[in-house]
Amino acid sequence: MSRFILITLFGILLFQTNPNVHGQTNATSPPSGLYESFSPTGDIKRFFGESIYFDISFLWFENAAEAKISLFEKNGQLHAKLEAQTKGFIGWFTAYRKHVYEANLEIIDNGSRLRSKEFYRMVDDGSTLEKSEHFLDYRLRSHSWKKTLNGEVIEDKTEEIPAGTNFDDILTAFYNFRNGVYGKLEKGQSYEISTLPEKGHKTLTVQIRTDKEEKEARLIENRPLANDFLLRVKIPKEIFKTENGEIFFWASKHYIPLETTVKDYILFGDLHALFAKREFLPNLLSKNPDF
Repeated sequence: MSRFILITLFGILLFQTNPNVHGQTNATSPPSGLYESFSPTGDIKRFFGESIYFDISFLWFENAAEAKISLFEKNGQLHAKLEAQTKGFIGWFTAYRKHVYEANLEIIDNGSRLRSKEFYRMVDDGSTLEKSEHFLDYRLRSHSWKKTLNGEVIEDKTEEIPAGTNFDDILTAFYNFRNGVYGKLEKGQSYEISTLPEKGHKTLTVQIRTDKEEKEARLIENRPLANDFLLRVKIPKEIFKTENGEIFFWASKHYIPLETTVKDYILFGDLHALFAKREFLPNLLSKNPDF
């Protein structure tokens, strides 16, 4: 369910402008995915206290799952967190399948960039519990990780982090991308992001499609002309259990993910995620937001 991330998220990890896409809104988040405090670059702390919500549909079930991505501070530690879970009848049918991704972060590069110190992933489908934990020490240039399946350790390794490289998980990449860390965000540009190595894959690729490619996509989708972007994100298929690891999504000109369809998500077919709302609550700086 959380495959749309990319980011969430981008992703994750991420950008429609019709009423059916945006769902509910609030005073700080108009339906277009725009917000008053937007800046294309700057102090990355401006995202602290932000939560973005999505509704997810798959098969013939609408709004069968929900997801939330947040950036907050707890006990003096910076966190990014993504939670996605099924609900209602489909939740019961799927044993309330749940995905949780969380990163413990530090700020580098004069306040413009986030970097993971720890990254956790948990997938619970009711009968199988998968967990992975990553620990990154940039002083020692060391990346160690452990993976468990129903409590049994199936992988426990350590590797060197190459000099000059940051391993950005999908949550870290989501915020860094929105802050222009990987380069100025322009149509036709492509961005290679070094990420936590997984099954031999070490990069994520994000492309902002050209005007021509965007126009072609609008014609195919019968999508009206609007001030949004079309992005293509390439994620190792093994990570998110999709057929090809490729995600296309639309984003607002303020780089809020608005709509995506994840093709061939194993067991569930195509997943369709829609932006529901953006909240900015200063009290998220001091407590862990519940789902």
